[in-house]
Amino acid sequence: MILWYVNVGKVTSDGALDPAGLVAIAVAHAFALFVGVSMAANISGGHLNPAVTFGLAIGGHITLLTGFFYWIAQVLGSVVACLLLKLASNGM
Repeated sequence: MILWYVNVGKVTSDGALDPAGLVAIAVAHAFALFVGVSMAANISGGHLNPAVTFGLAIGGHITLLTGFFYWIAQVLGSVVACLLLKLASNGM
């Protein structure tokens, strides 16, 4: 776990942490979520977060079986994203 923090420090060492930089980071994150939800809206209703899927399954908006399959897809997607990030950052 400590190695992960050291690596993230290397990746973000030149990041701007003043208010303008933090706003830029927040806007970029919001835009990325908007694009992800927009792309997934026709397939799964925009489920990108397992907590959202869990809430909809408990609330009865989707079946528990459908929720389970969405969870599997979300976890596999996050594993693939981590592998792609490791590949793109040369293992940092």
